[in-house]
Amino acid sequence: MTEKANGKNGKTKEVKFEEASQDESEQPQQVDLQAQLNYAQKIINVLQGKVNEANGKLVQMEAQLLMANEDRENMLKQLEPMGIGEVNQ
Repeated sequence: MTEKANGKNGKTKEVKFEEASQDESEQPQQVDLQAQLNYAQKIINVLQGKVNEANGKLVQMEAQLLMANEDRENMLKQLEPMGIGEVNQ
């Protein structure tokens, strides 16, 4: 499309405008959106991996705590006949 426009010096010059078709203007947006979705999916995957790793460590720590408490209780039971026991239970 061509239009006439006045320049700074008052002379008329032709100005060309390119009309973008919908297909051409939507294509970069779709590619950009797809790239953003791919990036977001990678972040979600990394975060899910970190959450799973943290949950695994938490489960191990809880199991260790339970075992330590059981060991403590067993030791206290062994010390009772000797008159030795925990003051603050």
